[in-house]
Amino acid sequence: MDEQALLGLNPNADVDFRQRALAYFEELKRSHDAWQVCAEALAQSAYSDDHVKFFCFQVLEHQIKFKYSELTVNQQQLIRETLIAWLQAQMLNAQPEKTFIRNKAAQVYALVFISEYLTKWPKFFFDILSVVGLNAQGVDLYLRILMAIDMEVVDRDIVHTPEEARRNTLIKDTMREQCIPNLVESWYQILQTYQHTNSEVTCQC
Repeated sequence: MDEQALLGLNPNADVDFRQRALAYFEELKRSHDAWQVCAEALAQSAYSDDHVKFFCFQVLEHQIKFKYSELTVNQQQLIRETLIAWLQAQMLNAQPEKTFIRNKAAQVYALVFISEYLTKWPKFFFDILSVVGLNAQGVDLYLRILMAIDMEVVDRDIVHTPEEARRNTLIKDTMREQCIPNLVESWYQILQTYQHTNSEVTCQC
């Protein structure tokens, strides 16, 4: 990572540093494999700066949204492993990530879900649940991921291409067959566990 460019991610950075950070972001977006540096940084919790974490998720988001089909099988596997490793790390953190990081992470998980659920990652929900269990920080992330998926797949206010609409219909049909009862059970367990102690979590169910 270009450490000097990363200094420009700070809102208090001067104009030159901010421009350098923007140029670095564009460079990573154009590159075929530079995004892997960001994936590694997230998987290994290499940075404590919130703006750098958000930046890394932005780079991954762009790669998944616009170039996912160009990735090799191994690169797609790397992204799955990165997301699971990052989620596992959250279970050990004393404090949750800032809300804007959790929301951006959820968007990235949702993008991978719509790309892979029907083909390479049919156990997406089971893998996520196996990591988070009933850990409060994990549950919060799990519910944010579900809301992000809802926006991508179900929300009627978002305009989709005919191809995306067909894909979303197939995703919903497959979910009904494979995992909806398990998701409902997970919500019940969350409500049972946190109904008196964590209203922020239960309000997301």
